Amino acid sequence: MPTTLYLLRHAKSSWVAPLSEDHDRDLSDKGRARAAALAEWMEGRALECDLVLCSTALRARQTLEIVLPVLGLPQVRHETGIYEANAGSIIEMLKTLDDQTERVMVVGHEPSLRQTATTLAMTANGDALERLKRKYPTSALSMLTFGAARWSSLVPGMGHLELFYVPPDPDAV
Repeated sequence: MPTTLYLLRHAKSSWVAPLSEDHDRDLSDKGRARAAALAEWMEGRALECDLVLCSTALRARQTLEIVLPVLGLPQVRHETGIYEANAGSIIEMLKTLDDQTERVMVVGHEPSLRQTATTLAMTANGDALERLKRKYPTSALSMLTFGAARWSSLVPGMGHLELFYVPPDPDAV
């Protein structure tokens, strides 16, 4: 089975309550609706994972709570380093994973998720890579596969971007 990486950007956060810390921003109602739409889409495609690495930011944890029920029964690790990560640090984090773990999801932030996807993807289905390079919106999900590669051997350009999905805007009726 191919090694699979899902990169999920947290859902839209709220700017209503002024907080002293960006880390503590809550999801907005629109963000919750889009995360629920994403979870429904994922469930329809049986996208499951074995391990979730989630930012400790409140909006990332809340996004994970919404999609977690459709992911099977993955192990969840909250990683403080994801909050201010760059592509290099995410890739290094992935390289430390047990090679027996086949499907991993990172729930995080921009610009690190886009950078990680564009660093790892050499090829893509359709226009997925071009769309991802333009914008990685909130609640967007990318899926990269690495053939039979092990996490410990990840290098730039070795992946294939299978999909890049952005749930529809609930306000666009």
